[in-house]
Amino acid sequence: MEYLPHSSEKEQEKGKTLYSDEEVHSNFDWRKELNEREENREKYGGDLSKKDRMLFDVLYLGKTLKECREEDKLLYMNNLDKLKKHRLEYIASHMEVPKTRLNIYITGGGGVGKDVASRAIARCLYPCITNDEDLFFELGCDNVSYEGCDAQPVNILSDYRAYTLLDAFKGRENLFKVFDSHPHNSRVNVKFSSIKPVNSVNIVNSVQDYQVFLNGLAGHYKDKHGNEHQAEDKAQSYRRFPIVIELEEDTVTIYVNQYFINKSADATDFKVWKKVKGNFGKIRKAFGNNEEKARFYENKLLNGFAELVQEIMKSEPQKTDEELEEMFKDYGEEITEKESQKVKEEIEKIISIYTKQCQYDFSTEMDTITRDVLREIIASKKECDKTIQREIFTIAPRKIQGYCKEVKK
Repeated sequence: MEYLPHSSEKEQEKGKTLYSDEEVHSNFDWRKELNEREENREKYGGDLSKKDRMLFDVLYLGKTLKECREEDKLLYMNNLDKLKKHRLEYIASHMEVPKTRLNIYITGGGGVGKDVASRAIARCLYPCITNDEDLFFELGCDNVSYEGCDAQPVNILSDYRAYTLLDAFKGRENLFKVFDSHPHNSRVNVKFSSIKPVNSVNIVNSVQDYQVFLNGLAGHYKDKHGNEHQAEDKAQSYRRFPIVIELEEDTVTIYVNQYFINKSADATDFKVWKKVKGNFGKIRKAFGNNEEKARFYENKLLNGFAELVQEIMKSEPQKTDEELEEMFKDYGEEITEKESQKVKEEIEKIISIYTKQCQYDFSTEMDTITRDVLREIIASKKECDKTIQREIFTIAPRKIQGYCKEVKK
C-alpha cells in the first residue's frame, strides 16, 4: 500500500508520478493504516505484530494488565501468562517502593467476614480509587508468585497463618522485607520467582489469634527442607504491625500498637482503640448486590479509621540543612580511650539519675534504648560535651524512648 501513491522519497527520486490519496481506491482506510505503521516503526524500532507491541508496552512502557484486557480481550487471553510475567518484571525494574508501608492483621473465626473486612479497609484508606481491581490485589495461600499483580496500592493476603507466610516467602528474612515499615528498593524471593512489592499497605487475615500469629513469625520453626531456624526477638514482628483487628460474631475490636504512637517502649503493647457492634460478613449477606448500602454500613464500622492510620503513619518532621549539618558536623573525629571511659561514666550517671527519678530499673532494658531520647537527656546535662554525646548515641541501647516520653508528661 505504501508503494501505490509513490509518496516515498525513494520512489520520488526515481521520478515516478505522485498520486493523490483520492486516486487510490480501497475497501479500508489505507492511509490510516500507513500512518499507524509509521508511528509504530518509530516507537518500536521496526515492524512488530500486535501481540509483540502489547508485550513491549507492558515490559518497557508500564502498560497495565487491565489496559491490555480492555484493549483486546482475545489477545490478552491468549498471552496472559507472558503478560503477567512481563508486568512483574516492569514493576521490579522501573517502579519505586513506597517510603513507608502499613501492615494490618485481621483475626477472627469462620463466617465473620475477614476477607470482606480486608476489602472494606482498603476502600476506606483509598476512597479516591473507585475500582477494586485498581485498588487491591488478593493473594490466597495458593498464589504467592504475585502473578497478576498490577501494582495496586494494597495487597490482601487471605488466610495466611504465621507458618504459611514463612513458607510462602522462603523464610523470615524475605518475609520481614515484605513487611518492613520502611521498605528497601530490592527484590524479594517468593515461590518460583522473585518480586519487588511496591504496595503501600499489606492486610493479612487468618483464624490465628494475633499473639499466636506475631509470635509465630519470630519464633522457632522448621522449614519444608527440615532446616531448623531459631527464634528471634518477637519485637521484630510486633514492630511491623501497628494495627490488629479482631472480628467476633457481633463485634469489631481495633487494637493499636502503642509503640507506634510513642505511648510505650514495648513493641508488644497493644491497646483497644475502638470496639463497635457489627459483623462485616453479615453486612454483605444482608445487602447482596446493593453495593452502595453495603459500603455505607462497612464505613460505619470503620468510622475514624483512616484518620487513625494517618496519625500512625505521619512522617517525622523534616530537619533543615542547618540542623542536619549541626547533627553530623563532628562525624569522623577520633575518639580516644580516655574519652570512651568518660562516656561510660556519663552513661552510668544517666542511668542512675533516671532510675531514682522514675523508679525504673534500666539495667534490664539497656539493650533496647533509642538514640533520640538519650540525645534529649544528654542535651539537658550541661557538663556533657559534644564528644560524649556522640559516643553515647553510638553505643546506647534502645528502649527508653517511649518510657521517657511518658515520664516527661
